Amino acid sequence: MQLDKLQIELRPRTNAQALDLGPALLRSCLGAAYKAWLALWLPVIALSAVLTALVPEAVALWLLLAWWCKPLLERAPLYVLSRQVFGQSVTWGEAVRAWPRQLGGGWFGLLTWGRPFAASRCLMQPVWQLEQARGKAARVRRKVLGRNGTMQSAALYGVVCFGFEVVLAFGALALLGSFFGEGANPLALFGGKSQYLPGLVLAAFALATAIMGPVYTAGGLTLYLNRRATLEAWDIEIRLRQIKPPAAPRARAGAALSLLLAPMLLAPLLFAGVLLEATPAMAAPAQALVAPAADAACAPPQLEFPYDGRLMPHGTAQDKLRKQLAQVYATPALRGYECTLEWQFKDKAEKEPRELPRPNLDWVAQVAKVLFIGAAIGLCAWLLYRYRGMFPEFGRRPPLRVATEVGGLDIRPDSLPDDVAGHARALWAGAERRAALALLYRATLSRLVAQNGLLIPQGATEGDCLRLAQQAQALQKMARERLDVVVGVTGLWLGGAYGNRWPADPAFESQCAAWQTQFGAAGGRRA
Repeated sequence: MQLDKLQIELRPRTNAQALDLGPALLRSCLGAAYKAWLALWLPVIALSAVLTALVPEAVALWLLLAWWCKPLLERAPLYVLSRQVFGQSVTWGEAVRAWPRQLGGGWFGLLTWGRPFAASRCLMQPVWQLEQARGKAARVRRKVLGRNGTMQSAALYGVVCFGFEVVLAFGALALLGSFFGEGANPLALFGGKSQYLPGLVLAAFALATAIMGPVYTAGGLTLYLNRRATLEAWDIEIRLRQIKPPAAPRARAGAALSLLLAPMLLAPLLFAGVLLEATPAMAAPAQALVAPAADAACAPPQLEFPYDGRLMPHGTAQDKLRKQLAQVYATPALRGYECTLEWQFKDKAEKEPRELPRPNLDWVAQVAKVLFIGAAIGLCAWLLYRYRGMFPEFGRRPPLRVATEVGGLDIRPDSLPDDVAGHARALWAGAERRAALALLYRATLSRLVAQNGLLIPQGATEGDCLRLAQQAQALQKMARERLDVVVGVTGLWLGGAYGNRWPADPAFESQCAAWQTQFGAAGGRRA
């Protein structure tokens, strides 16, 4: 790769920031990327449309067919984006013509068993297409790139893009359906009665995928480049390449000085060689000064690079740099170890280590288990007791205190005369209208409590008593005629006692007659 032409500013980025860089890269070559994508996507949709017109009932199958081919179609916009990131502009026609050559690698898995689980394929596509990795090398490469949560980020990005496609498709269906439905509901088209429904579903799916396809590819490419920049320290390599070499005059002066000093340095070595040849006896000690060959047992360890040069094209600058680094690490100065030979006494008998007896601590585990369970149960019980007021069914309900008077009127049976209606008529004839209505009203409440089992709480008002009577009638605990008498007597009492609106004599007499019919006897019937 020509890293000096990289158009992206290299700096440490999180996975989310790297994915966010994808739309920015797509905007730089928006026309070419989308045209290359649509040039392949529209024929597939056209084929699905023809099949839908022939067999409308199987529209879901034709949608699945188009969706299944998406991974191979995404390699055309990836071709455009991968060239644009290094400053090379590619037209959509060139991308389409180069597309058949980009299909090798991973296509079988993407179109068979791996298709339903290919949400993270945006991170894997550059490995097959840009690095030309195959087989075991591709699997190792994908494993390295997917570490540190990168594979999870790619998969989540795929799920999010799919969600956007669904939203766009349903939005398009709602918009198109509003032009066909006669009613006010634009989604009435989903009832399945329209003949346009299969075609509209296919059109909405095609539109949503046409918009989101290059966006998904661009995000995966920037995530891949960010991961490679982190693994291979691209930012450091770019800074090293930007270091300028020394000036040419200084280099020429250094070369001239080396030529002048070379004879003086080589003269002592030549003289020592002549002496060694003339004195063979001294040659043997001199050979001890020569560095011995590296023993096979002390061979330098094999250095494992996260991305070795076998996966890269030969002859590139990065491949040469890898080879130079391997040669530097192979020198004795950078081995990091030293081979020595020493003598040690051999043990006569190798003693096996004795295993110390271990105490049985199972009872400790059992005690801890019992304590833990007891503490958990106690905590739950304490929480239920502490917050028992939030659960009415657990709280203690105070006993209902039945009222003996309502609005200052005594409703106990022993406070009433035997002939309530006759006594009320006598009070009314004596111009004691308030006392007559009060007697009639409290006698009514007393009968409801004694005969119909009406529970009137203490402090209840006239309106509360009327609502309790209505509820009793709704539960079939009281006849409708008796409730009508209660409503009439309550209305007369409220109008006269609080509004000074006294009823006429015929109205009062009619109410007394109705009361006598329903509540006449002291031990009257239970209706």
